[in-house]
Amino acid sequence: MTRPTLVLLRRIAIAIAFVAVVLRPEFGERGLASQTSDVEVLVVLDRTRSMAALDYGDRRPRLEGVTQDLRTLVEELPGTRFGLMTWATQARLELPFTTDHQAFLTAVETTRLQDPYDGPGTKVDTPLRALVRELRDAEEQYPDRRRMLVFVSDGENTTGDQPRSFRRLEQFLDGGLVLGYGTPDGAPMPLAADLSDARGNVQADGTDAISRTDRKALRTVARQTGTEFVARTGPGGMRRLAADFSGRFTEESDQRVTAPIDWTWLAGLALFPLLLWELHGHWRTLWEARTTLGPGRRRWRPQEVERS
Repeated sequence: MTRPTLVLLRRIAIAIAFVAVVLRPEFGERGLASQTSDVEVLVVLDRTRSMAALDYGDRRPRLEGVTQDLRTLVEELPGTRFGLMTWATQARLELPFTTDHQAFLTAVETTRLQDPYDGPGTKVDTPLRALVRELRDAEEQYPDRRRMLVFVSDGENTTGDQPRSFRRLEQFLDGGLVLGYGTPDGAPMPLAADLSDARGNVQADGTDAISRTDRKALRTVARQTGTEFVARTGPGGMRRLAADFSGRFTEESDQRVTAPIDWTWLAGLALFPLLLWELHGHWRTLWEARTTLGPGRRRWRPQEVERS
């Protein structure tokens, strides 16, 4: 076989292997043991403006601490179904129960706080009616699952009204957490949507408005729902709290799920030596050219015509 023919065949093989890598061929099926949990965790997130107050950790917004804590909780509970409800003036279900943890974290991270000065005021029992409806529906649809509540708020009440009791929720719950953010001394709240100090702070009577956590209200919610209250003023400790949510994880070896077999690695395995071979060919050609035209070789020059 001549050298040009061999080069042509090699390059055709490279092209075929490259196309195979791009197309990611999948043939056949393989069995996979599925890991499931009977636990559903409904996160109820306070998105009132007070969650922007700068008293989490080293003067960071409370919402930043919420995001970090919920990410840790999700990482510690593989296979668990998470749902997200947010509330300010009214409550809304942002994400129904799902095992897509990335979708849940994206929903948390993109939560937008209520605009400053919007609404008639906030009250900790605002999401109560929506919570009863959501948990009742979940209980009717999947009665065998365990449901946990993660209530995330600073507990601040700016309406002056007495909050309604959360005791109606206890019948639907198997436990949970009330995570209270903020400090009793409180902190100002940035005006900017990105929670920076670019636009200053929320004002009240010409001075910075101060948001203070109401731990008494949050402890009441925890007692009425049969959950545990935890004050969150800085990072750390969430892994221990996640242990309380341990569900019944089962390896379903007798009910294995199937997935196609990905053969991309085989195409890549073939492509690698072909590329090395191609590079070697280019290097060899370059070396031969340098050897032929290098300074150690006498170059051909036209003979000078002797003039008479």
